Amino acid sequence: MNPTEHALKITVATGAVSTWKSDALIVGVYEGGEAQAALSLCGEELAQEVQQRLQEKWIKGGLGESILFRTPANSGLQMPRIVLLGLGKKESLTNESFRALGGHIHALCNKSNIATCHVLLSLDTYQASKKQSAKRPAKQRPIAVLESLAEGAWLSSYRFEHFKSKENKEGKEPKEPKEEHPFKQLVLGLSGEETAQEKKRLLSVEQLTRGVAFARNLGNQPPNLLNPETLAQQARQLAERLPAIKTTIYAERMLVRKGMNGILAVGGGSRTPPCLITLEYRHGGDRPLLAVVGKGITFDSGGLNIKSGEGMAEMKYDMCGAAAVFGFVQAVAEMELPINLVGVVPAAENMPSATAQRPGDIIKTAKGLFVEVLNTDAEGRLILADALHHASSFKPAAIIDLATLTGACVVALGSQASGLMGNNPPLLRQLEKAGERSGDRLWQLPMFPEYQEQIKSTVADIKNVGGKGAGTITAACFLSRFVEENQAWAHIDIAGTAYDTGSSQPHMPKGAVGVGVRLLYHFVQKNWL
Repeated sequence: MNPTEHALKITVATGAVSTWKSDALIVGVYEGGEAQAALSLCGEELAQEVQQRLQEKWIKGGLGESILFRTPANSGLQMPRIVLLGLGKKESLTNESFRALGGHIHALCNKSNIATCHVLLSLDTYQASKKQSAKRPAKQRPIAVLESLAEGAWLSSYRFEHFKSKENKEGKEPKEPKEEHPFKQLVLGLSGEETAQEKKRLLSVEQLTRGVAFARNLGNQPPNLLNPETLAQQARQLAERLPAIKTTIYAERMLVRKGMNGILAVGGGSRTPPCLITLEYRHGGDRPLLAVVGKGITFDSGGLNIKSGEGMAEMKYDMCGAAAVFGFVQAVAEMELPINLVGVVPAAENMPSATAQRPGDIIKTAKGLFVEVLNTDAEGRLILADALHHASSFKPAAIIDLATLTGACVVALGSQASGLMGNNPPLLRQLEKAGERSGDRLWQLPMFPEYQEQIKSTVADIKNVGGKGAGTITAACFLSRFVEENQAWAHIDIAGTAYDTGSSQPHMPKGAVGVGVRLLYHFVQKNWL
């Protein structure tokens, strides 16, 4: 299930443009028809040809807009085709813009049967962005552009085609299969000499996007094949591939012994018993430990409070928090980052049956708190309650949980940002900044003490729903009861961002998008290393 290599190869080229060889050369054009300064490196013949086309308004330069034409005969270039690619407004470029451009390049090359291409960018492309740090040395800025382009191209190259079969019509000779994705190699042009550090940074981007691909693969698996048992099997296989990871599986009997009745209650209606998965990576010496917790409901029918049929097929994505933990842990281990990390995944299938939990049940969680279950479709917080309590036993410096928790978050934020709540303002600010850098944007919601009143129960310590108002916040208030006092904790509700039913972003495919993997990486890169 886990891709070991991307089908698309991305490298860096240096030296004179006239020495490069590929099927096409891509040159950027800003909105308004201004070619990037790198055009001067391509020779006078091409520069004149491009300027003429810009004057004739063949392209306006909008983000992702493109035109393709033959390379002038006397240009001296060894690439037969030229692509002018719109970069958007010069003053509005961000890292996310370049990720989108990487996706546009991938789509363009596949559509135009371009197997290999060079992309030429110049320093002015990155300096144009007012949103980038002015303190960063200028010589590093082009590398950041290349990293974002590569990231977008690799993210765009992802395909989930595990269950597509090739059909041959009866009585006819099978035809030679058509190459559906001809684009194989992207070469990023760079002024100056390539260094070992730049190669390493590009490798880190590749390893990170492999982690995203792993998370996407898990999220896209059909629920008849991915259940708590097979998810645990994925954890074992991950540890076999990467020995730096230690995997522990708490099966049903151990959950009973540890009193994890939240997980047991949710999984009680399924033929496949629930489990708790831990993934430990300890290569940080005496550095503090980070715990990441991911909701792993492999399918959510709603239980006895069954969901409507509309959209229920999408409930296989209710384990995308768990998928993010898997993908992040893999990326960290592949990069051999010097950190201490534990991933905790409570896995269950929420099904209606004679053994399922009922509305009105009262369960005792591993922490000892009694919970009145008023709605069996508010199951994610029940399994996370036990998982957060278990994560606290590792004595981490911080706990971050990711969960497709509430439809209310989708109503509030749509698919443009994940909801962020927690008890530690510095941790929340660090995550917000990581969201800006990674493109996995977050928006903080308040947790005023008054919201805690909504989850008070008359017959138990708390109830698992807090009424119609502020559903995302009261769910976070519920989770906060299972975090130890003075424990830094952040909750990320990814209900609206975990999967896409038809994205306009070229690097975000339909289906699971692997949200959270890049966010967590940028968080640890800036604050944990």
